[in-house]
Amino acid sequence: MNFKYYDVLSTLISGVVLLFVLSIVIDWDINDINVTVLLSLAYVMGYMLNALSALLEPLYYWFMGGKPSDKLLKAPKPNCCSKTRNYTGFGRIRFYEYKKAVKLLKQELDDDKTCEGKMFGKAMSYSNSNEKTRVPDFNAQYAFSRVMLTLAIVSASIIMPKFYDLWWAWIIALAVIILIGRRCKERGYYYAREVLIEYLKTK
Repeated sequence: MNFKYYDVLSTLISGVVLLFVLSIVIDWDINDINVTVLLSLAYVMGYMLNALSALLEPLYYWFMGGKPSDKLLKAPKPNCCSKTRNYTGFGRIRFYEYKKAVKLLKQELDDDKTCEGKMFGKAMSYSNSNEKTRVPDFNAQYAFSRVMLTLAIVSASIIMPKFYDLWWAWIIALAVIILIGRRCKERGYYYAREVLIEYLKTK
């Protein structure tokens, strides 16, 4: 079987880390196990983590404050000073052409009341048909970040009962989850913005 870089990043590496965490918790010496068997186990565990991360994606979106693709296509609300931004996005990830994108997508769908999900799906149909875009790379990076967030949560759930009396361990675990969660959110916005940018290039 030939591994693509996406498989190595999101599946094999996450599986190896989870296998290492399990070996610590159950005092399992993995040095005596054949390397091929270990890699096979790691790949299966990484595959399961990948599936779990996809199931947890709606929950992650809830903690993010909404799907990045929806937020990029939704007009920003005025702030406390009654000023409205001229861009959508999160942090330093900004999308200034959201009005143009929304207008064009609504025209193509022939529906002024269409939802953000349908509009983004239409934009994806353009980016997916062009193999020369950076969209697959951004998608792989987002998927990897999502798997890493799931790995951090699962690893903390497995290892923390063994170190429940160490207060600093709880702080480290929480800090790691928050840090990776923020990175996952950023990658989600980067991917969604790239899809919309590639769509606008076709117009």
